[in-house]
Amino acid sequence: MTNPLDKSNMRQVILDFPQQFKKALEFAKDVKTEWDFDNVIICGMGGSALPADIVKAYLETTDQYIPITIIRDYDLPASASKNSLVIISSYSGNTEEPVECYQKAKAKKYQLIGLAKTGKLIELCQQDNIPFIQYPDDGPSFQPRYATGYILTSMLSILANSGKVKDITKDIENLAAFLENLNLEEKGKDLAQKIAGATPIIYSTTKYGDSLARIIKIKINENTKTAAFYNTFPELNHNEMQGWANPQGSFHILIFRDPEEHPRNLKRIEITAKLCQDKNIPVEIFDLEGSNTLEKIFSGLNLGDWIAYHLALEYGQDPTPVKMVEDLKIALKD
Repeated sequence: MTNPLDKSNMRQVILDFPQQFKKALEFAKDVKTEWDFDNVIICGMGGSALPADIVKAYLETTDQYIPITIIRDYDLPASASKNSLVIISSYSGNTEEPVECYQKAKAKKYQLIGLAKTGKLIELCQQDNIPFIQYPDDGPSFQPRYATGYILTSMLSILANSGKVKDITKDIENLAAFLENLNLEEKGKDLAQKIAGATPIIYSTTKYGDSLARIIKIKINENTKTAAFYNTFPELNHNEMQGWANPQGSFHILIFRDPEEHPRNLKRIEITAKLCQDKNIPVEIFDLEGSNTLEKIFSGLNLGDWIAYHLALEYGQDPTPVKMVEDLKIALKD
């Protein structure tokens, strides 16, 4: 049953999430580049950029490595060239930073592909005869941070269709089936009740930092309208952990751990958890489920989705809208 606070039924969006992968395999199947490239630059903001970090994490665990640079700003990197593929990712199609990157890449005649649901980016691609992938319209309240299945599959499909990586169909279908069998809502709800009133701190290892811990932190920010932070092992052991000797506030640490991590990192996690608990800082450790990197990332993200969803309800918040972000966009127009 939908909670009355959940006006846009985000719970159903989370439950339906695995369906995105199969849909995207279909609508992205024919989009590819016009000429060869030796590196990829992905320009996007917010939820439109998050899947790029998962693409990097996935490819780095295979023998199909290709340099990928993720740009969350208005300017292309100095490494951009005519040997680059520039992917412009804006779910709304109107995000000003990637749209400006599109204009700069077009002016330099770089190879471009657009990803969007609608908006200015689709119009530009049609006008300039640039290949693009258009997402289905899942309604006005659907948030880009929950379009990860569409966006990730689209990005990987472009690389596969262009001959830069192997066919991804089986991996994506297996991932969708794996997620359909997960049942982590009650666990997420219990954790939300435990951490309510504290600032969540999300930790993982370097491998899962941007592709998991950072995304969970963002989901908590946007759903609960409160602060959350993230960091990674082993780097945090060389600086941030000292801050737990004299914490100024109430915190709750959530550690997402791959049981197959480097044994020294596994030892670091156990020792760090104990040291923090000795300072009366609650710590929860979760072992990521799955048989490969994609499954482990998305099992962690699924648990994070349920934590963020139920924590929003604990705080009396509708988890879908992001009013401060929208207010900023309006103010920028002045």
